[in-house]
Order: sequence, then C-alpha cells, then structure tokens
Amino acid sequence: MAASPARRRLLFIVSRERMDLYEALRGALWNELDCEIILDRRERERRQGERRAVARGGHDRRRAQRRERMLVDREVRECGWAVVDITTWPEESVDSMRRS
Repeated sequence: MAASPARRRLLFIVSRERMDLYEALRGALWNELDCEIILDRRERERRQGERRAVARGGHDRRRAQRRERMLVDREVRECGWAVVDITTWPEESVDSMRRS
C-alpha cells in the first residue's frame, strides 16, 4: 500500500513592525489547519559563539538548513514577512523557527 502524501504545512513569519499584516493574516487564515502565523521575535543574530567555533574548524549544527533560513531571514527583513512550506522539514527545525 502506498503512503499518503504529506499534508502541506505553511508557516507565515511576520515582522514585529508589521502588526497590521500579522492581524490581517490571522483573520484571513484562522480556519486553515495547514497554516500557522507567528511573529518574528528575534532582535539580533544569535549563536555568535557557535559561528566563531565554525571559523576555528568546529562543527555547525545548523548546516543543513542554514541557507534556507538565511533566505527567510532576508525576506522578513526586506518585505516584513515570509512564508515557508514546512511540510518536509524535520519537526525540531520547525520548533526552533517558532522559538526564534
């Protein structure tokens, strides 16, 4: 028996400066089970110590999705929001984005 395809899951990340958009998305998508809207709670770059360790030859634990997250970070900074299809992302990566 073939496995059913993964259900699409979208994560909307909205800048704190765009509360109007955050509220509009929450109002428009409140009944969509496959959509989650969160505020970007970051204030500055984290894990600077870890980045220094990488420069000295250490191991970067975020390597697998770093490029994707950098694109999302840039989109939130430039546009005020980003949407990410998290259907295929490992759950721990999604949880870390929610906490960021």
